[in-house]
Amino acid sequence: MSIPILVELQQEVRRLLIAGGGMAADDLRLSKWIPQLERLGGSAPVFHRLAEAAGSVVKSEPGGSAAKLLELNALVQSVMYTQGRTETKEERVPLEGTDARLATALPYRKLRPLIEALTQKGQGRLEQLRQAYEEALFEDFRVIPAAVAALDDSYADIPEFLQRHVIPQYGAEAVPALRRQFRPDGGKGDTRRLELLHGLLPEPDTKLLLTAAVEGSTEVRAAATELLGDDPAQEAFVLEQADDKKKEIRRAALYALSRLGTAAAMARLYRALTGKDRDIAIEPVRLCEANDLTLSVIADAERQLERIVRRTAMEEAVSQLLADIASLHGKRMPETAGLLQKLLSTPEFIVPETEAAQEAAAALLLELDMPEADRFAVTLHEAYGRKFIGCSLKAAVKILPPADVYERYGGDLKDKKRPAAKELLRALYELTQPLDEAAGYASEDGGASERQPAWDPRWIYRFAALDEEELVCRLVTGPDRKIAAYLIKKCEGASGLSRGHTAHMLLALTAMQAPETPELVMQALEKGGGRQLYYLDRVQQLLLTSLPNAYADRLRQFAETVTYSSAKNELLEIAELMTARPEPAADLEPIQKGQGLWGWIKSTMS
Repeated sequence: MSIPILVELQQEVRRLLIAGGGMAADDLRLSKWIPQLERLGGSAPVFHRLAEAAGSVVKSEPGGSAAKLLELNALVQSVMYTQGRTETKEERVPLEGTDARLATALPYRKLRPLIEALTQKGQGRLEQLRQAYEEALFEDFRVIPAAVAALDDSYADIPEFLQRHVIPQYGAEAVPALRRQFRPDGGKGDTRRLELLHGLLPEPDTKLLLTAAVEGSTEVRAAATELLGDDPAQEAFVLEQADDKKKEIRRAALYALSRLGTAAAMARLYRALTGKDRDIAIEPVRLCEANDLTLSVIADAERQLERIVRRTAMEEAVSQLLADIASLHGKRMPETAGLLQKLLSTPEFIVPETEAAQEAAAALLLELDMPEADRFAVTLHEAYGRKFIGCSLKAAVKILPPADVYERYGGDLKDKKRPAAKELLRALYELTQPLDEAAGYASEDGGASERQPAWDPRWIYRFAALDEEELVCRLVTGPDRKIAAYLIKKCEGASGLSRGHTAHMLLALTAMQAPETPELVMQALEKGGGRQLYYLDRVQQLLLTSLPNAYADRLRQFAETVTYSSAKNELLEIAELMTARPEPAADLEPIQKGQGLWGWIKSTMS
């Protein structure tokens, strides 16, 4: 049977249906098909029937052509349907699926917004997905295909959220969708699918990984190569990939070798660290847990030190030494501490050309957090013109009593313009807790205050003498009229509550319950004006809520001058809270001795 003729006849009938049945009578284009259909009717009677139906349409009156046209259309459609085929040329395979455990109790109208968020673009989708996750809306197998497809989303946070939290909870039920949607020649989304498959399958699919590592796109090849690091039998293949022309593949192979930890793997990692791939080998070497590789790196670092002492190829020696030191992070071994002590004890190493390596060695020495390393760091106090005094202080606060720390380092802060004093101040700022950070995270980080070192009370007076008001605030530990007088004097000329240091000083005065504090807070707020007040941060909120009830009306008056509604509403809410408090005003608890200002903030805001 001639299928093309039927298709063309179907198109002619469709044309007439669109134009209107009344236009079919005497239609020349349709009448041209009648002779051809009659000729075909000799071999297939159905064509003779089609010729008769077409002829009745052409010869009919305009008023009756519509009915005849519908009869012809029904006949053409019926014949076309008889020509359809159900077989396929593809190879037949068993249907892949799982014993679904996920329920479908939710109506689709409730799932539809979630599926749309997964399949469409627009703002606010990440929060919508997080909300759906909390409400367990993802626990429906109808969502799985959309969740897997969303791994290709251009907004990186969404695929990251799905890969970390959503799809792993499906377990084996996500495997069919992951397999079906995985494309070896794909991009980042397909690397995520491959990683998820590797984690969800009960046994690694080595064939899939090898195929992806050989035939996939660069991203997929890199991901597959790194995953092969979990299979010792693939050591030879991974070693081969470590010499690939593409840097991304070599990097992935080095990560895989770091997990294998075999002798051949360690040798290749060491060769990469000391060769052209030094920059991409640092992290894999650091992650490798083989002690033999660590000892080899330490030995190489010592050789680089010898080259520096002899001033042989200084630039290359320093670069290699920096890579060696970087790869030793996390290696808490006596040999690591010994190397760092040797570096920092060698005068020929302390030269301008090795400045970056000196800083790296000092930082790693502190990071080791080993008693012998800290004791050595303390001895660097006066070495090399007090060059490492900051490192020495950071180690001293861990192992020496507070009074001994002050006796050792306090004298170096007499003139803060001197290099040693600048280095000490930099270290002190790193060792103490910023008040705005404390206020922002007080309710979330319950253990942060315990991590702060104890300080001798003499430090705070030293900081006041140096006019380092921020450090003074950080070290407030209780009522002190001398410190209060210093802070009050600094605050009297304040021109706004939004200035960071001013707010911190007022916060310290509030904690010490200095009687002048409420008026200073209100004056600073009023002097700053309401035009530039966009919102209240945590420190400002704490300051204003600590005002006595008598300031409620004054706070309302100021709120009326604020331009931005968000800040205005916050101020009015605080004023209402103050009015609702019972008399006398419920003052905040004073700072307790030894509690510290940070601890007071934590206890107040938790």
